[in-house]
This record gives sequence, C-alpha cells and structure tokens, in this order.
Amino acid sequence: MLATATWHFSTERLPQQERGDLLAVSRRYFRRDSQGREATLKPLGPGAQLSVGDEVEVQLSLRAKHPLEYVHLRDPRAAGLEPVSSVSQHRWDLGLCWYEEIRDSGTNFFFEALPQGEYTFKYRLRVATAGTFRVGPATVQPLYAPEHAAYSSGVVLGVAAR
Repeated sequence: MLATATWHFSTERLPQQERGDLLAVSRRYFRRDSQGREATLKPLGPGAQLSVGDEVEVQLSLRAKHPLEYVHLRDPRAAGLEPVSSVSQHRWDLGLCWYEEIRDSGTNFFFEALPQGEYTFKYRLRVATAGTFRVGPATVQPLYAPEHAAYSSGVVLGVAAR
C-alpha cells in the first residue's frame, strides 16, 4: 500500500527567500516603458511604486536539475493587476512546448516534458487599481512528485492613483 499526504496552509507572512532543490523558480517584475516601437524594462525593487495604467512585465526563471515530466508552474497575480492578453494557448519557445493558462487568480504553465536546464518565461500585466497588494510566491512542482515543489519569494506591490 502506498499513501501520500499533502498539507496546504497560508500565513500572513510572505516567503522572504526562494526555496527548492530539484527545481528552482524566481520571479522578477519590470515596469515596461514604451516609446513607439521601442520598450525599456526598469526593474522593480523593494518599495518600488507603480501607477494605474503602467504596464508590468513578469519574468519567471525556472531551473530544473534533471529532466522531468508533467510539471506545473503557477504564478499568482496581484489583485490590482490585469493580464494584457487573456487568451490561454499552447506556446513553443526555448525548445519547449507548454500550455499557458490565464486565470483571474494568476497564470499557470503546464509542461508535459521539462528538460534539464534554465528557462525564462515572460508575460505582461497592466495596473488597473491603486492600493497595496501582496503577491504570494510562484510555485513549481512535478504533478506526480509534489515533494519536489519549489517556490519563489513573495512580494508587496504599491500602486498610486494617477
């Protein structure tokens, strides 16, 4: 007989550091300033302030020490941000194929096969509401081996009204 137990819980405190061994995930936010066809990315550090209407690029860096199958990467979204694209679809890039699912609560990436290596996934958000928003950590785990889950640090985003 084989049994597995999983315990899900939440706390008021966001994780301050990334955690993972077989898998690792980190998340970075950038303010995207467009000038015609050109766009520049400005990293958002701790305490950075956004404004309603700003465009934000999220970059998720994923590292796999070994090839894996059926992997789920979940990135929760701050309540005051909305996705620029709301279309869920299959994507091909970086020598990978994955399904990117856009939901109200965040963005999910599903990989049937994830080779060993480091990958960066990007998507854009638009700031819709002013306030202070806590964003939980991005998490990654093999669906059939949840004990190898990894997560990024959490973040607090401040948004000022225009």
